[in-house]
Amino acid sequence: MRDRIASLLVAAALGCALLPNAAHGAEAPAGSVVYIAETGHNLGAGFRTYAAEHGGLPVFGYPITEVLREGDARVQYFERARIELRSHGVSLGRIGAELVAERGDEAPFRWIDRDPGGARRYYAASGHTLGGRFADYWDAHGGLGLFGYPISEEFREPDAAGTERMVQYFERARFEWHPDIGPGGAVLQGLIGSELVARRSDAAHITAPAAPLALLGSATTIFRTSAAERRFNIERAATMFDGLIVDSGTEFSFLANGDFSDDAGFVEGYGIVGGRLERVIGGGLCQVSTTMFRAVSNAGLHVTRRIPHSYIVYFYENILGFDATVYSPGVDFRWVNDMSTPVFIVARTNTANAAVTFEVWGTDDGRRVSYAGPDVSNIVEPGVAVWQYDPRLPAGATRQLVHGRPGMTVRYQRSVTRADGTVEKTEYRTRYQPWDDFFTYGPGVTPPAGVVVVTTPVAVP
Repeated sequence: MRDRIASLLVAAALGCALLPNAAHGAEAPAGSVVYIAETGHNLGAGFRTYAAEHGGLPVFGYPITEVLREGDARVQYFERARIELRSHGVSLGRIGAELVAERGDEAPFRWIDRDPGGARRYYAASGHTLGGRFADYWDAHGGLGLFGYPISEEFREPDAAGTERMVQYFERARFEWHPDIGPGGAVLQGLIGSELVARRSDAAHITAPAAPLALLGSATTIFRTSAAERRFNIERAATMFDGLIVDSGTEFSFLANGDFSDDAGFVEGYGIVGGRLERVIGGGLCQVSTTMFRAVSNAGLHVTRRIPHSYIVYFYENILGFDATVYSPGVDFRWVNDMSTPVFIVARTNTANAAVTFEVWGTDDGRRVSYAGPDVSNIVEPGVAVWQYDPRLPAGATRQLVHGRPGMTVRYQRSVTRADGTVEKTEYRTRYQPWDDFFTYGPGVTPPAGVVVVTTPVAVP
């Protein structure tokens, strides 16, 4: 066990090299933020990933706004589309339908109540047909899932320059036929994102070029040995925070920014509560809160509520004493954006590497972060192994859920040095309890002599 403690301390010490801010100007991975000079806007998080995976520039055009809040969604407008991030995922806005909402009485938009026959495909759900070159483009570039149903027939319509073109409207797009492009003409998507934004009273404000965002802090944790339920919850929760905007002076609450119930799609997993194994909703959330905490701390932002884990969790052993637990209700993680400008959160999971990453982007105000530690004391060895019956396991099976960890006190000191030379120091203090080996066993298994047997079986809903 002394060798085990030594390895934990070495891992903690080496982990300090991972704590300071990532170097500004480093190449941003997919899903991170890039600056689009052509329109003067930043593109990142799920907006960048979705655009790259669904056709890129020909389908979306350039971004023409920063990320905006509209209702329960975070949205970004592009020349040809609007991408929307909600807690359940990413989708395209129905801006084709919004653009022509008042044109239902015009002949091309009138509902066709039966299949007219012929070579064109009829869609009863929208009362319109699709065929020819527009059907070929629709099929090749995403179809119903990306563009939605046709909401008009093909017809001729003048563009902004007064040139008449054959067009057709869809729920999320407008197709245009350009006979002058290439040897045989080409289908292009209309600039309906730009047209819709131009109608807004705040168009000049939201389309004004923005400054490039800088990577202020980041962190990655690994969940390679997690059960399927835990992996699912980690990926689900990370999606909820991707693309989040936290305004200057605003306190962020982890629990207040998401619904982590089964109604919101989270699933049950195993958790050890009060020394016994129980089924709990949202297992894996602490992986997300810990990764966010590390990124926020590395960015030098002010942490207002951080409750460490009671036991060493092996997912976070690379940096002991640098975790944040959450549990609804009451056990929250909170921080304040104490910068003078908003910050932008990127959250993503890499299923192949079983990794979750958080990044904090914003305007670099010159603050820099350093750490001292870890200072480790009060080491306590783990006790006797605990065994608990689990009727879900096959007959004769055993499963080790926890490998014993020593108890200890860990202290870190974070120093945030601001551009004017002032220094703010924060101590992160964690008191870990010793954690015993924990096994579950199925029917027909007799626990070995000398262990603690939990007589209450795992609750089976």
